Amino acid sequence: MDFQTLRDNCPTWQDYIHHEFVNQVAAGTLPKQSFQHYLKQDYLYLLHYTRVMALSVYKSDTLAQMRVGQAGINAMLDLEIGMYLEFCQQWGISIEEVENTTESAATIAYTRYLLDAAMSGSLVELYAAIAPCLMGYGEIGQRLKAEGFVDNNPYQPWIDVFASEEFQKVTAQNEAFINQLFAEVSSAQHPKLQKLFNTASRMEVNFWQMALDLS
Repeated sequence: MDFQTLRDNCPTWQDYIHHEFVNQVAAGTLPKQSFQHYLKQDYLYLLHYTRVMALSVYKSDTLAQMRVGQAGINAMLDLEIGMYLEFCQQWGISIEEVENTTESAATIAYTRYLLDAAMSGSLVELYAAIAPCLMGYGEIGQRLKAEGFVDNNPYQPWIDVFASEEFQKVTAQNEAFINQLFAEVSSAQHPKLQKLFNTASRMEVNFWQMALDLS
């Protein structure tokens, strides 16, 4: 069992990676309101994701595993959340508006699912649940770069983050860590890990759709 096995056996993975939201971002045709809605909801999502990473430290058995979780927490608090707030400001959304945004149904469903998986399961189950988010954005960035960027795309700064060599390097490191964890589980655990992964991938599809629908 490894990340590629989960990915290749996930029925909604391609729907996630090739979602119409992503395609419109790549083409620069996504309505401004949809991107603004996504930014605000993803900020709220990342707060909960940081709590999941904190639980990964608690669930860890070794110092090395704890440090991976700590690095994830630091990345969220010191870099990614701040990046999203900067994007919000660039797109005319004040910090006050972001912080007072009501969570959408899709955000609530996804984040509470991850928190439940993190609290009730083992470390490897936690990572199976967050793997679509942890790995998917890197694959999206890689795909969009390979397909070529369009000129004067207002969403290019967002694309550049996930297409960057630095982000691709982090994604590769995350995959190596996930594969290390998965290599230690028994075959009897594989169906549950796949189910956790599949559900989270479906939640990612719903999250993109939420942004398109402004729901």
